[in-house]
Amino acid sequence: MKDYRASTRTRLLRSAAPIAAAALAAFGSAAYAQNAPAPANNSGNTVGEVVVTAQFREQSLEKTPIAITAVNAQMLEQRNQTSLADVTAQAPNVTLAPNGAAFGSSMVAFIRGIGQTDFNLALEPGVGIYVDDVYYPTLTGSLLDLLDLDRVEILRGPQGTLAGKNSIGGAIKLYSQKPNGNDGGYLEGTYGSFNKLNARGAADFTVVPDKLFVRLSAATENHDGYVTRYDYACKHPGSNLKSLEVGDGCVLGHDGSQALAAGRIAIRWLPTERLEVNLAADFTNDHSGVQANTLVKVAPGALDLPFQSVYTPGVNGAPVFFGPQFIPGNPYSSYGTYTSNACSVIFGCDPYSPIVVPPINHFKGGGVNGEINYKLADNLSLTSITSVRYYENQFAEQTDASPIGVEILLQRQVHHDLTQEFRLNGNFGSVLDYTVGGFYLSQSGGLNARVGLPWVGFDFEHGPDQTPADTKALYGDATWHVVKNLDLSAGIRYSDENKSYTFFRHNADGTVVTSPVGYNGAVYGLNGTTASFHGTRTDYRVALQYQFTPDIMAYVDTATGYKGGGVDPRPFVPTQAVAFGPETLTAYEGGLKMFLLDHRMRLNLAGFYNDYNNIQLTLSSCPAQSGGDPTIPCALPANVGSAHVSGFEAETEIHPLPGLEIDGSLSYLDFKYTQIANAAATGISLNMTTPYTPKWKWSLGAQYAFDLGEHGTLTPRIDASYQSSEFANPINDPAWNQIAGYTVFNARLTYRAPTGGWSSWLEVTNFTNKLYYLTLFDLHSSAGYVNGQPAMPRGWSFTIKKTF
Repeated sequence: MKDYRASTRTRLLRSAAPIAAAALAAFGSAAYAQNAPAPANNSGNTVGEVVVTAQFREQSLEKTPIAITAVNAQMLEQRNQTSLADVTAQAPNVTLAPNGAAFGSSMVAFIRGIGQTDFNLALEPGVGIYVDDVYYPTLTGSLLDLLDLDRVEILRGPQGTLAGKNSIGGAIKLYSQKPNGNDGGYLEGTYGSFNKLNARGAADFTVVPDKLFVRLSAATENHDGYVTRYDYACKHPGSNLKSLEVGDGCVLGHDGSQALAAGRIAIRWLPTERLEVNLAADFTNDHSGVQANTLVKVAPGALDLPFQSVYTPGVNGAPVFFGPQFIPGNPYSSYGTYTSNACSVIFGCDPYSPIVVPPINHFKGGGVNGEINYKLADNLSLTSITSVRYYENQFAEQTDASPIGVEILLQRQVHHDLTQEFRLNGNFGSVLDYTVGGFYLSQSGGLNARVGLPWVGFDFEHGPDQTPADTKALYGDATWHVVKNLDLSAGIRYSDENKSYTFFRHNADGTVVTSPVGYNGAVYGLNGTTASFHGTRTDYRVALQYQFTPDIMAYVDTATGYKGGGVDPRPFVPTQAVAFGPETLTAYEGGLKMFLLDHRMRLNLAGFYNDYNNIQLTLSSCPAQSGGDPTIPCALPANVGSAHVSGFEAETEIHPLPGLEIDGSLSYLDFKYTQIANAAATGISLNMTTPYTPKWKWSLGAQYAFDLGEHGTLTPRIDASYQSSEFANPINDPAWNQIAGYTVFNARLTYRAPTGGWSSWLEVTNFTNKLYYLTLFDLHSSAGYVNGQPAMPRGWSFTIKKTF
């Protein structure tokens, strides 16, 4: 039997080798610097301090014993990053991407191999998302526009103590610009390819001097779609399909368009020297089209497999079967119609057809939050954070992207949540800093949908399913300054959570499913069924750090985290409506944070080993939950996996010469399953890996500011990012769901006027016009196809900005 402990130790030693080498080099250069005269640096070209609040108090990034990618507003602008997904290219071992057409306005989010892709409220994300310390509990609505931000902090590794449940992989924290009373602001406008038309702006006002300030910010982003949908019959006369007679070159529409507007108002009130109140309200109204998606592959022998024998009656009455003829020759085109009159060889024709859905992905949401900070004493303060949020997401799916309509849905998910957190921050002089607090989350929501799956004989009304849930937590964290330069941090958190799910299923005409056979028979008996989950969890964290020199800090830590349990959201029979437990993680990490070369270089290194247990995997066969009948379909999440995850990360920023700035990152991750309790039912073997987890990632960016004297500055910048291949499905199959590795280049040329606050820039994204896929939706073993979401091809844009 293979000794996984030995192999894991070997991998960990290999992972740590580059870090150890860099550490020796760093200490060597530090020792030299201590023994030799420090070079003068009068150029002002040093790497600046970055302040983070990962431990609930302001600290230098270089003195915080957590692996953190911190990006400030200046760097976001330099890279023209306006969406949370844009930041992922420079963050080691982090994958953030817009989800595909089957998942609405949600996000694929993984950190160090741990995350989630499914938007359903019965399931929990594996990466915590926070905006101004307000928790966003679902993947839907988390793909945020970076509107008027001060900074982004990406914390890698479990944050079970500091952030709570669902931060098992890590946490992403966004912090908005606060009103500061400078009566300043900015306006910018952008035009570019695909009729891109964007506008952004912010304004800061003083209402009462030294007491009351207001900041308004808004953004709108618009562009046309980049995947063209064609009428197949129009493009292929004689296909026996009825033409939709659209004219206009047989074009039905364009997928991947965007039409988003967002706004925010922030109020800052300082009634006394001890009290500060911050209030904010925001909204997002997104009327975008369905995500860009195309038919990538069709399973061989699709006509021979019963569940794949889907067809539509042709013009002459003969069936036209779904097949590889609908794979377009151009990867940025599709034959999707968002209509279906499909039939199945096994289940016959849909008695409720036709199904017609609009090709949309509409999202509207917003919320109100307040933060009150009261200084009880010079060494003690109380913080209260309150938030109420809501959203509604309606989105269409026709991922077979053909005129047949093998899978066609229109879904609508709504969600409301209330959060309340109290923190008490204090210190005992220079000996101990501490935080104690409590957290409460109450959320409710539901999903309803028209579900057309002729390959399994489905055309039913799903929901509105109801998913109420709540979480309560108490936590504490402290840092003991043991002796000079040596700190010991420790924390603990106790969580209690509840969730229930009530299922409603009706025929597409609203009638009750009355028989377990025939169309919709597989969901017979589910209507009104309720299942629930309850769990408690205690997480801890211990970290030891030592400041070897003012510029070099090393740390080691161990921490735990968990992803909440839930209920099977897609049962086929009432006995499958059961709960599953949380995933758990114990992590071990060591790192170095350094300023080098007389503060012209920042270098941060981390190596980690994770013991990942109770992994939630989906069973395709579950006779024990199906009355002993193995022929009943199954899609049951269950805790059946364990894995060891190890890797290393490096991030740097270098200012070697006045005006020249270089930044880069590198990461490696080794994910190894050690146990699959029900391998036959999951289809997963020990040599597979978790989805959206590339083994290697790197990024490199460089810019140089040319001084034009009285004419301003001209700054060219280039960014390159690479990730190795990854799988889009837990059941890894190189032929069907492997996304090939790719390198993407972006370039930008910025001009800044010497006076007046004017600037402008020309940007080219994906300038090598690389074809790559953000996501794949693999249904080849069931519905007979794979759908892909291609990233945008090469594009350009020009922006003018006025700062005042």
